[in-house]
Amino acid sequence: MNAPLKRPVEPNQSLQDPRNRTVSTINSTDALAMIEHGSELTLNITTPVGSKFLATTKFIGTHSENCILIEVPEVSSDDLGFFFQEGFWMTVRAYSLRGEGALIHFRSQIHHNIGEPFPLLILSTPSTMQVTQLRKETRYEVNLAGKININDQRTDCEIRDLSKSGCRFVTSPTSRNLQVAERVSIEISPDNYNGPLLPPLKGVICNLQKSTHYARYGVEFDEVGRANARNLLSKLKFDGTKLRLRQG
Repeated sequence: MNAPLKRPVEPNQSLQDPRNRTVSTINSTDALAMIEHGSELTLNITTPVGSKFLATTKFIGTHSENCILIEVPEVSSDDLGFFFQEGFWMTVRAYSLRGEGALIHFRSQIHHNIGEPFPLLILSTPSTMQVTQLRKETRYEVNLAGKININDQRTDCEIRDLSKSGCRFVTSPTSRNLQVAERVSIEISPDNYNGPLLPPLKGVICNLQKSTHYARYGVEFDEVGRANARNLLSKLKFDGTKLRLRQG
């Protein structure tokens, strides 16, 4: 008996994965627009003989010749020469922090490996990419000053977006490095705020990105953090561009 045929997924069609996350197939132009410059990419390379290699690098951007530009991963010269040859295929995974947050997956071929003056990989651009939505609610853009408490150490931070279940904050690149799965407590201490004390946002670091100007972290709140986030969101008002704390 023949196996049932699988129906192809049309562009911009949505499916449901086993974890109740929405998986969509969308055109590559829209998908790539979700990836910020400098975002971390995970590359899973398979050679023609079946050897596999995993590496991470940074996204640079797109080219008008329908190509994707990324940095060459920091790997040994032997691995670079063996696994990053022109014509080899890879599966690329990127994380988008925008809106509801998403994982972007696509398959791409190495077109060029440029060594000078700056090492670059130029990849093919597929017509469509898969996008897995990570959050059930939208994160709202904010600019809230705060302090992170970890093991009795306090570090300045700024919360850039916020939802009922998580947030994104940035710290100075010279601040203490935080790690994925590390527990944090964020005290909200905005400038010129004279209202009642705001309870801290508590949770776990679930992703991180670093750049020249700051380190950026995503946090998933625990039960206490979610309750305090709902309280904080109720005290915000829209000023025309972003949500800001109401006084009093």
